[in-house]
Amino acid sequence: MRENRFQVDIATGRFTLPVVILVCLILWGIDISKWSDLGTWGIIALCGYLMIEMNTTFTLIRTRTTLPTCIFVYLTTIFFFLHSFEWTNFAPLAFLLAIFNLFMGYESTKSSTHVFHSFLFLGLGSLALPQLILFTPLLIISTITFRAMNIKSFFASIVGLFTPYWILFGYAFYQNEMPLFNNLVKEMFHFYPINYSGLQITGIIAGLFSTFLLMISSIHYFQVAYLDKTRTRIYLSFFAFSGWWTTLIMVLQPQHLHALLPIQLISSAFLTGHLFTLTRNRFSSLFFIVTFILFIALTIFNLWMRFFSF
Repeated sequence: MRENRFQVDIATGRFTLPVVILVCLILWGIDISKWSDLGTWGIIALCGYLMIEMNTTFTLIRTRTTLPTCIFVYLTTIFFFLHSFEWTNFAPLAFLLAIFNLFMGYESTKSSTHVFHSFLFLGLGSLALPQLILFTPLLIISTITFRAMNIKSFFASIVGLFTPYWILFGYAFYQNEMPLFNNLVKEMFHFYPINYSGLQITGIIAGLFSTFLLMISSIHYFQVAYLDKTRTRIYLSFFAFSGWWTTLIMVLQPQHLHALLPIQLISSAFLTGHLFTLTRNRFSSLFFIVTFILFIALTIFNLWMRFFSF
């Protein structure tokens, strides 16, 4: 079928990533307003590179593809409200590094080392986005699922998670800036009243679209998961649960939607990339066409809202 051929060319073609990068650079070029925004672009680029490395290292998708990275980079580009540099932009990068090390600990004889590094990066990320600490239960459960949890790994996770805070406490105490440390800890455990009135339409649509991709791709994956090896099933199941865990936090704490959306997009991108790359049937062809059209529509909508809405 012609649609299938187009889907295959996009999913596995060697020119997909270069074309996406070129389009994204153009979109970034016309939107950038401050030099600091280049920091956000650099973080997104590093996240994209890590996603390629994860797919290669852990064989998340059996066929060679860069589609998950393309989906993530493109969506974080057309959602222009994500371009402004903030310290919370480091959260998805820290989260990816935590996941990478967690995956390395799967049935490893050096699991405690990988678990320590995983929780260390989670702790570092929570310095930028305190709500990232809410992912601790997910990582603990995943460590058990990955058969990497033992007494040594358990204490390694605690030490790794709190090491950044011990260092920050020492710095704040020495510099007589304890409010810096106290405010961070308060923010970590502060639950804001659920209030959606502060969200803009672009943020709402972005969150709904990412959730739509996550819903379709995760449901589909659990239907075809038996085709993957056990290790791959566990890895991709983590992305499904991670995506829905992030969605839950976004629903309960919508004030942090902008910071949490890239983390949700990581899960959506991997699972959607898996669907489009490996599935060849009428459903995947139809879903691919619908998604492709929605990508174009979202690009036009966000460009209009960014430059022509007053």
